[in-house]
Parts: sequence; C-alpha cells; structure tokens
Amino acid sequence: MHRDIKENVLLSQYTTFGIGGEAEFFAVAENEEDLVWLAGHALERGLPVSILGGGSNLLVGDRGVTGLVIKNEIKGISHEVQDENVLVTAGAGEEWDSFVLHTVKAGWWGLENLSAIPGTVGATPIQNVGAYGVEVGGLIKEVKVYSLREQKFLVMTQAECCFGYRDSIFKSELGRDLVVVSVTYALRVTPNPQIHYKDLAEYFSSRVGLPSQEEIRNAVIEIRSKKFPDWKQLGTAGSFFKNPIISTEHFNKLSELYAGLPGYLTTDGMMKVSLGWILDKVCDLRGVREGNVGTYEKQSLVLVNYGGATEVEVSNFAETIKDAVSEKTKIEIEMEPQRW
Repeated sequence: MHRDIKENVLLSQYTTFGIGGEAEFFAVAENEEDLVWLAGHALERGLPVSILGGGSNLLVGDRGVTGLVIKNEIKGISHEVQDENVLVTAGAGEEWDSFVLHTVKAGWWGLENLSAIPGTVGATPIQNVGAYGVEVGGLIKEVKVYSLREQKFLVMTQAECCFGYRDSIFKSELGRDLVVVSVTYALRVTPNPQIHYKDLAEYFSSRVGLPSQEEIRNAVIEIRSKKFPDWKQLGTAGSFFKNPIISTEHFNKLSELYAGLPGYLTTDGMMKVSLGWILDKVCDLRGVREGNVGTYEKQSLVLVNYGGATEVEVSNFAETIKDAVSEKTKIEIEMEPQRW
C-alpha cells in the first residue's frame, strides 16, 4: 500500500506550467484502496482534499494548497467488444496520449483526434476535453468515481456527467467531492474518421480516399506541434482561455467591425467565436510578453512561463488580456485551467 504522506511538497514540479507553492500534505494513490484510506485519513483530521492528475490544466497559487493533495496514479486498461463497438475502460492515472495511442494501435476508433493532449485520463471527463471536432463527452459511456462526502464508489452515466463546452458536473459545486477513478469510452471497431474540422479538412484536402486512424493521429500531432509549445521545454497549461459563446446579434455587430471574424453556430443557436483570432487580429496580442509571462508566439490563446513566473504574474497578465478583449469586443472571456 502506497500511503506515504509527505509534508510541504512543492507543487510546481507536478504541473506543466511549472508554477505553484507547497502542498501542506501530499500523497500518491496507486489503487482504489490507497484512495479510500487517504480520503478517510483526511476526513478524520479535518483536512480538505485536492486531487492532482497530470497537472496540465492547472494554475496553483504561490502560497500553495492547504490540506492533503492526492496524486491520482490509479492505472489499468481493459476492454469489452460488443458487435461494432468496444467499451474501453482506463484508470484515471493513465497518461492520456499513451492511452490514445493504445486505442489507435488496437484499431478502436474515436479518440485519435484527441492525440498529443497532455495530462491523464481522469481529467478528460472533468474538462470534457475536446479538439479538432471531437469532444470526449460524446464518447464516454460512464465514469467511476469515489465520493469523498459519501465515502463510497459510484458509477455515473454520460447523462449524469452533464457535459458541456469544457464543462461537466465535476466542475460544479455538486460534483467537486467526486474523484474520478476510471473512465469507460464507447469506441468503434469500424472506421469512423472525423476530419470535418477546418485544420484537418485542409490537411487531407488533396488526399484520395479516407485517411487511416494512424494518419489522423499523426496529422493532429503535426498540427498541434505548430500551435502549442512543448511543455517540457516551456511552461504552459495549454489554451488558457475558452472560446467565448455569444449571441448571434452580438456576433453580427462584431463582424461589421472586424471583417472575417470566425464564428460557429452552436446547437442552441448561439455563436462560438475564435478567441485566438480576436487576440491576434483585434488585440494584437500574439507573442506579447510581460516579465516572465507571455502569449505564445505561434498561438496567442496559450500563455507561457518563460522561467520563474509566479501565479500572481500569470493572473495579472491574464487580467490584462481580459480587459483588452472586453474593451474591443464587449466579450467577457473565461480562463480554462483550474485554479488552486
């Protein structure tokens, strides 16, 4: 049993941003038994619990985190074939891109568009991770969780997860005490290429016939490499802001001011707007730097830590960007990473 609880552990070493103070207490859960024991230990001592995955979508405060931080390293992959479908279950601590590669090699279609995203399996339902025309919420059959409040395991259906754009029940007050233990994805054994997204459509525009799963994965990796920095070389939490969703009336007014503004009609009649385009074309914020923080030179949605940045620096820089967007467009943008 891995129940070694350490004190005053620096969290910056566990985040891709490379930012954050100390955890008051820190432990690793390698299996469900570890998780139950650690959660019970925290409850007995009145310690708040924070769950850490790959730390790729997280901004930790400079003062650190009180209570017990549990790093979720519960692993394991299993599958069950049902006609043309395959139900694949992965432990929350599995490294996400390695898992995606596993499904591609097995010929299980569905996750290939989500290649090269840092982090772990456990984060995908929380954030409803999406990229290149695919959202993971549409592929999740169920999520096994541990309720810290009820001290028991639960299995939640796709509907119960309340997936929305970069959102789920796990980000609400109702779901904050739920620890993701494993995720079951409903994938397909028959080819089902999703290449309608603009970047992929352009990539395969000259190709005759449909691409293979491996070709789609390789295309996504290549496209992402041109937009996102290598977090092992440059601290980042990926896209720092959500693409805003506004009314069609608001979008039409902005289109008159800023010709060429990309927008996409949502299922509820709203318009999802390309914030990257606004930051580039309207606010001229690509590659801008203040001290140790800046927007990435190839993708202004991405904030980077050039080395030694603090959470305060990042937050102040983010507020500057928010103010610029609000002034030019009357859009109030939201940050995407979780904040501790």
